[in-house]
Amino acid sequence: MALWLDGECGKKKNKTLVYNDVSRLKEAQEIPNLKVAEKMSFWDENVEKFPKTLVCLNLKTLIVTGCYELTKFPSGFFQFVPLIRVLDLSDNNNLTKLPIGINKLGALRYLNLSSTKIRRLPIELSNLKNLMTLLLEDMESLELIIPQELISSLISLKLFSTINTNVLSRVEESLLDELESLNGISEICITICTTRSFNKLNGSHKLQRCISQFELDKCGDMISLELLPSFLKRMKHLRWLCISDCDELKDIKIEGEGERTQRDATLRNYIAARGNYFRALHEVYIDNCSKLLNLTWLVCAPYLEELTIEDCESIEQVICYGVEEKLDIFSRLKYLKLNNLPRLKSIYHHPLPFSSLEIIKVYDCKSLRSLPFDSNTSNNNLKKIKGETSWWNQLEWNDETIKHSFTPYFQIP
Repeated sequence: MALWLDGECGKKKNKTLVYNDVSRLKEAQEIPNLKVAEKMSFWDENVEKFPKTLVCLNLKTLIVTGCYELTKFPSGFFQFVPLIRVLDLSDNNNLTKLPIGINKLGALRYLNLSSTKIRRLPIELSNLKNLMTLLLEDMESLELIIPQELISSLISLKLFSTINTNVLSRVEESLLDELESLNGISEICITICTTRSFNKLNGSHKLQRCISQFELDKCGDMISLELLPSFLKRMKHLRWLCISDCDELKDIKIEGEGERTQRDATLRNYIAARGNYFRALHEVYIDNCSKLLNLTWLVCAPYLEELTIEDCESIEQVICYGVEEKLDIFSRLKYLKLNNLPRLKSIYHHPLPFSSLEIIKVYDCKSLRSLPFDSNTSNNNLKKIKGETSWWNQLEWNDETIKHSFTPYFQIP
């Protein structure tokens, strides 16, 4: 039915083809279909190689995904597909090389190489002057090599992503320079691994305005992440944030302009800033930051929907200031996961309404003896609370009726 609708209810019969067996391309009866096809999709877990050429003169969209044994394409594979605009080669876990002829796809607008083992982008990609989207995500097992001046040559580029991909560190700064040079760039999703690169980002108003997803990964020389209000105001499109494997990072602070003392990093300053920052930020992941002490800055993320904190052995409190303050924080939070936080004692000192909360997962948080729940905490949207039975049984409650109201939602992993 989906293919029939995609073919305009049968009016464009055979213009969309789907194959789960690449060997069918060699069958004679498929040749007429290939000649008229405009969209084609392949997934074949067992295929190790494709035919030498693909003769589809009208093809505009080609999706090859989930071909786990495929390591490369024949050099002439793209020789007779001159009109391709969309090329998706993602999730081919053993693909290591792109075919030589890919630089001749002058009409190409979308290229997805995510979840492959391609180590180096060929400089010939610089010929793709109409390319608007380049996705290089989840290539974390490698240090991706992007030749200098390649990205700046893609003059039509609007969306660029290297989320969960480590770019070779010595070219990381030049990559930011090249992205900044592009006149049409409007959305950047990027992983940064050095303090020098973060400082480069911190000094570029243009890059800040373009970033929608940001990951700080393996930044071993960063001790404190200090964010100025002017920086945060320009990062207004940031919707996803991940900070992982930053072994020396102790705190994340929102500073006042011109004021850079610990004394200024108080909850009251954060409260005053709540409506001004992180208006698009919906997802935050904090992972394996062994010296990080708290995440009080999350008070400034009123629209947060998903929060995951894992493997941070020094955190004792998520929100650590303002024992006397009662704030309606996490009001839009739907998903909360706390995993392997051995010193965590408190999420927040006061009960919270949690009016949107659906799922809580707590694992290996042996010091967490209470949840910020009371009679005003909503369970209207709550679906489950997951954790070990031993942890649930040791929780302390101010009122047994509160415990009884939430016990039906508790599930073991």
